[in-house]
Amino acid sequence: MCQGTCKTVALLVICASLWSCAQLHSRPEVGTSDRQQVIREPRFDRIDYSNPRAYVRLPAGIGNAKHIGTIAAQLKRQTPETSFRAIHQWMSKNLRYDPNAAYHWRNFDRIIDDGTLGGCADHSIVFGALSRACGIPTVWVKTMDYDWIRNFKRHGPIGSWRGHVFLEVYIRDGWVLLDAQGMILYEDYDRSSRFFPGGRYAYDKGGDPHELILSVRWAVWKKQTADYFARFDVSSLPGFGRGRDISGRGIYIVADSPVWRWVQKACTSQGYRVRKSFNTGFDTYLPEARGNILIVACVRDRLVLPAKYHDEYLPIAEKEIKARLKTENHGIARRRLDDGTRVIIIFGRDNESIHRAVKVLSVEETE
Repeated sequence: MCQGTCKTVALLVICASLWSCAQLHSRPEVGTSDRQQVIREPRFDRIDYSNPRAYVRLPAGIGNAKHIGTIAAQLKRQTPETSFRAIHQWMSKNLRYDPNAAYHWRNFDRIIDDGTLGGCADHSIVFGALSRACGIPTVWVKTMDYDWIRNFKRHGPIGSWRGHVFLEVYIRDGWVLLDAQGMILYEDYDRSSRFFPGGRYAYDKGGDPHELILSVRWAVWKKQTADYFARFDVSSLPGFGRGRDISGRGIYIVADSPVWRWVQKACTSQGYRVRKSFNTGFDTYLPEARGNILIVACVRDRLVLPAKYHDEYLPIAEKEIKARLKTENHGIARRRLDDGTRVIIIFGRDNESIHRAVKVLSVEETE
């Protein structure tokens, strides 16, 4: 991590898929041969920093070297920063966000053929491969959020898994840290530190993203990460842990994809800050929403909030929602709880209907 205050050089800030990386919603286990493989222990000492050129060669499993090189040849510029910018712009133009792509391994070629990115792991595979092919030594670094680690130690592996993949890059005779998804370069960087920007703990790094086991190898990554942090001493983390928003204007969204993204866009356009979107971990996240604004989605028969919370939170009963959907395409209902939490439920017959409801949502009416 940076020593003292990090000096950051913001190259180009994007947020189209940052949310998907910070918060991975629950998915079924992926049936792959990973289940039978021996899971390597996370390590922080794999990198020979004295030999940067060793981290220019493309790992064998990352994709077709000729294909990667052909694309990189169009993107290489006079300086590393301008090369990074060209890579980012090319990826933004050619790859779209698809949350369903975040849970299985795809190498560079498959990601490009699909034209989709599932999150920061996919992003790091493509960006890191192109960076290396541009002649820039590059290393992959896995991190998990401090608050996820603390929650995991208290409650076990419940709720969303929250972390990020950074890149270490060798430029101007030194190793620095790059958040390639956010296009932020941290030049005041201590490569031995575990404490990373954004309240994240670095626990594994390496020169081959497949061998490193990124989150796209979903089942095996979860097992490796859970095994590692089960033995972790949480007292070594800096700071005060996760606080609770008491502004009364924080937005907490209970919804599946793509509905949560539509709701998030609607809320941010009205000046609100979305604090959390979730479809699991209710015992953890519902208390965080106290005193703020909780938005719950229901599409057809899929009411994301579990039944045991209905009486406490819902503005109208589930049977009333179903009755209204027989005569209405979509609707919105509101309720203020005794603790000040304002609850909005948005419901629709299908995704198209609920999308129309979200477009006319006025959060301010809850004030």
